[in-house]
Order: sequence, then structure tokens, then C-alpha cells
Amino acid sequence: MQSIGAIKKRPASTLNPGKVQTPAFVIEEDLLKHNLERLQYVSDMAGCTILLAMKAWATWPLFGMVKKYLSGVEVSSLNEARLGFEEFGQKVHIYSPAYKPEEFHEILKNCSHVIFNSFAQWRQFRRTVKDFSRKNKKNIECGLRINPEMSFGEGEDMYNPCAVDSRLGVRLSEFEKALAEDPKVMDGLSGIHFHIFFERDEQDLEKALYHIEKRFGKYLKQLKWVNFGGGQKITDDNYDVEALIRLIKNFKKKYGVEVHLEPGAAVVWQSGTLVASVLDIIESEDVPYSIAILDISFEAHLTDFMLTPSLNLRVRGAVEGRENKYVYQFGGCSCLAGDRREQLYSFSQKLKVGDRVVFEDGIQYSLVKTTMFNGIQHPDIVLWKKIGKEYAAKRIRKFEYEDFKKRMG
Repeated sequence: MQSIGAIKKRPASTLNPGKVQTPAFVIEEDLLKHNLERLQYVSDMAGCTILLAMKAWATWPLFGMVKKYLSGVEVSSLNEARLGFEEFGQKVHIYSPAYKPEEFHEILKNCSHVIFNSFAQWRQFRRTVKDFSRKNKKNIECGLRINPEMSFGEGEDMYNPCAVDSRLGVRLSEFEKALAEDPKVMDGLSGIHFHIFFERDEQDLEKALYHIEKRFGKYLKQLKWVNFGGGQKITDDNYDVEALIRLIKNFKKKYGVEVHLEPGAAVVWQSGTLVASVLDIIESEDVPYSIAILDISFEAHLTDFMLTPSLNLRVRGAVEGRENKYVYQFGGCSCLAGDRREQLYSFSQKLKVGDRVVFEDGIQYSLVKTTMFNGIQHPDIVLWKKIGKEYAAKRIRKFEYEDFKKRMG
């Protein structure tokens, strides 16, 4: 039976933050399932392979649920590859800017597809791949990442894989130079991969494919598959899923290739939050707002928002700015002076010690990037789900003192 995820709007959150012990990353089962159904619908209708990009979310205790909808995982390291293979148990595709020789044999044991960042890396390892495949009777498919040299104005080079000095992927000039030097350099490569998006829609993908076809089109029919990467907001209500399906089907028909997608953020898009509690409120006569100290650390738990303050960090029940009566800046509980959210948020009701503060869409990338800086309590990982007739918080993981100690030595 096919999923109806594409025609359903995202259900409302049922989370009652008062029932959550803080700090905690909370994943709402209903919202996660909605995203997975939508992705499965695309896979079914377009006939494409959809993989979970573990770099954005890797809460493996939930992989049993995820693999009912998706085909496998996309990873970027040996540790991710092992975790993906052990817990997902299906296709494991790996891409890394470079592979270490001492790890490569173990990578081949855990992966079905290996994508190389350069022809130099492909030349270094292709004999190893061939020998391993023959010896272990395992067909490992290899691919090459390309750099289409196009940008969508991300504003931050750290999110732009096609920045002028990008280290990611082979440019057309480098691609053709390698072919000129060795016409057989593509032998053994069955696909190409590109990843150039950050929270974009299907219209940008259409523009990108047109650009890539103009530059690399004459090589596409020689391939078995093309990986479109991630960065598409497929599970957002405003994303035109039917247009994406048409785009994929047309591309497959034109070039006779399989299409792979590897969404990361889209898998958990708006399906989870970071819930914190107010520990103290500081008010100063010469400061025109209050400062709410929380039991989280922005430095340790919301790294991307520290690195890129312009990223939108929504707070449930609040608006960014001074629109409402009670205005706050949020501070973390580490000793770092800059451990705070510079932007101001305003509420219609005054905050008090013990109140919950809910940071929306707090799972993607934030959870995988956490640290234990300053020994701050690492947030629990919690699943919010229906148990009987009521919704309740089911703790997946609680971090203890020993977790902190073992990381330090």
C-alpha cells in the first residue's frame, strides 16, 4: 500500500513540554512518521532510492522505524558506516572528502556504495575495491562527486559546497582533463554524486539539473545512477512534491539512470524540539530586556546557531524581536561569556523560574553536533509518542557522569 504522505499536511504538535524532564531533545513520533511517509511516497511514485543522511540525524534506536520507509543510509565516516550497517542493515552509501588507507578495508566491509571526491582518491583505491569485491563476492558500486560550480547564494561559505575554494567534488575542467590523460579513468565508476543545496525547493533542483546537463550531460548515459544529494525541503508543507516526482521521472527516462536522494534534515524536519527550563532571570536597570538563564548551553547544544547567528531559531510561544510586552535574551549555563542567543524574543506572558522554553525544529544537525563542553548536562534523547490513550515522553537515552568522564580520557 502506497503512502499518502505527500497529500497530508503536517499534523500539529501534541507535545506537552511540562511533562518532559529537561534538558531534552524531544522527537515526536507522529511528526517523524509523517516525514517518512512523505519521503516514501516520493520513492514509490518516482521509482528512486531515498537514503537517510546520518550527518543530520543519527538516533539509531529509531532506525527500526525509519527502515520501514527508506532504502538505506548515507554516511561520511567509518564510524557512521559501522553504525548504519549494524543498525539499519540495508544499503550503506559513503562519501568522504578523503579516505584513510588503514580504514578503507573496514569501510568496504560495511558499505554497498563508495563515492570518491577526486580522481586521485579513485586511482589510489580502485584496485583495493576490485580485489575486495572479488575475494568477498560483494558487488561494491563506486561513484565520483562532481562540483557543478553553481551557487544559490547561501550567504555563508560553510554551507556552500560550490564556493570558489571548495574542496568538495571534481569540476568539469578537472573531469575532462582526467579523461584526456586516461580515457579509461571512469572504468569501474557506476555513478556520480552532487550535493549543492541547503534548505532549497524543487525549482532550485530543476535549475541545477539543467546546469549539470549542459556541463556533464554527454557523460550521464554512460552511468548506472546519479545521486542528487540532499538539502531539499521535501517534507515541508510548501514543497511541491509532485513536481519533484516529475523531475526525477523525466531525468531517469532521458538518461536511463537510477536516481538517489539523500535527505538529512528533511527526515526530521520540524519533527522535534530542544526543551529547556528557566533556571534564573537577570534584570538590570541599564539593560532594556531581561536575561533568562536556561539549563542548556548554546555553545554545546545549538552549535550551528552560534556559528551562524542569522539562522532562524524559533521559540514556541514567542516572536523574535520586541513585539510582545516581555522581552528576553536567552543565556546558556556554561561559564563562556558568549554562551547566549544574541537575538531577543518577546512573550505575552512573563517568564518565571521553572518555565519550559521550547526551541522548535531542534533535532536536525543540533543533536549530532552536541558536545559536553564545561561538563554541562547533555540533554536526554526523548521520544514523544502515544501510549494507550495518552501521549507521554519515553526516554531513549540519558547521559550520565560516566559519559562525560570517558570522553575526557
